[in-house]
Amino acid sequence: MIVSPPPPPLPLPPSLRNLKNACCFSPLILGSSYHHRVFSVQSRRTWSPVMFLNQKPTVKDGVLSINGREALAGVPDNVVVTPWTDSSAFLGATSAHSTSRHVFKLGVIQDARFLSLFRFKIFWMIPRVGNSGSDIPAETQMLLLEAKEETTSNESISYIVFLPVLDGEFRSSLQGNSANELEFCVESGDPAIVASESLNAVFVNCGNNPFDLMTESMKILEKYTGTFTIREQKQMPGMLDWFGWCTWDAFYHEVNPQGIKDGIKSLTEGGTPPRFLIIDDGWQDTTNEFRKEGEPIVEGSQFGGRLVSIKENSKFKKTENEAPSEAPTDLKEFVSDIKKSLGLKYVFLSDVPSSPSVSVFLLPLGKWTY
Repeated sequence: MIVSPPPPPLPLPPSLRNLKNACCFSPLILGSSYHHRVFSVQSRRTWSPVMFLNQKPTVKDGVLSINGREALAGVPDNVVVTPWTDSSAFLGATSAHSTSRHVFKLGVIQDARFLSLFRFKIFWMIPRVGNSGSDIPAETQMLLLEAKEETTSNESISYIVFLPVLDGEFRSSLQGNSANELEFCVESGDPAIVASESLNAVFVNCGNNPFDLMTESMKILEKYTGTFTIREQKQMPGMLDWFGWCTWDAFYHEVNPQGIKDGIKSLTEGGTPPRFLIIDDGWQDTTNEFRKEGEPIVEGSQFGGRLVSIKENSKFKKTENEAPSEAPTDLKEFVSDIKKSLGLKYVFLSDVPSSPSVSVFLLPLGKWTY
């Protein structure tokens, strides 16, 4: 096990640095971080010190502990722990060889309740609960672990969260194995991009309230990555002020212009006129070599769909030599028409085809213009 140096010490806050007549104040330097005594006023001239000592995440005798709570047992020697705050750290690991994909073991989880969020499809996540490492599914994106501590008076419960994050050009995810070990998988997705280590692949944090723990963890990662903004800091989109309708549950892949118009009119006649519309999957120009027209759908074959172009399919545009019909000239004309005639303020398009794969048929350069 390797422990990398912690971040530099934080300066004393002005509220403590400028205190006067506080002769009992004494900052404690533990390792390289400050731990301050906190004061409560009992009278105008009397200060009573109350000391809070936090233990940074550390590994001892193969056990990863955070704030004195056991998070993982049987931690391998190649695991790297980088303390970040008093209750959080980044976990990583090293390997003797370079490759575009690594699976590293972090340690054993046994007889500890957890909640995980994992990708059961490429673009959907669902929760799963369990009490051992073998219950943790592949492609887990969040793992919330219940950590108990037996005391003389009662049982104290805290929570530990594991969040896989991007580490350079590598993405990471969590998974368990049959030996109840928690593993993390890092992969670049490109055989030419290889590495022998990933030192900041998993963020781990500890707290007494699971909701506050998640909020605090996301704020820490927001500052660390600089790539996203937490919800409280985001500007709400204007569409949230309006009632809207998504076509998916009404049509699935069979969405079509006339059906959309009929649906909007039905909602309006019922007293709930939509002001924004999401045209979900089914408008894209795709092909699927694993499905033939007229054949029964085989489960899983829908993931073989590939984009042919980023234009609309034949349902939303007229083709050459087509007999006169009410089909729109193209998707742009259709959207303009329903916004004008049916009172829509916003129209959105789902950009995920039946297969969420980013695969696109290779087209000659310059063949398509938009």
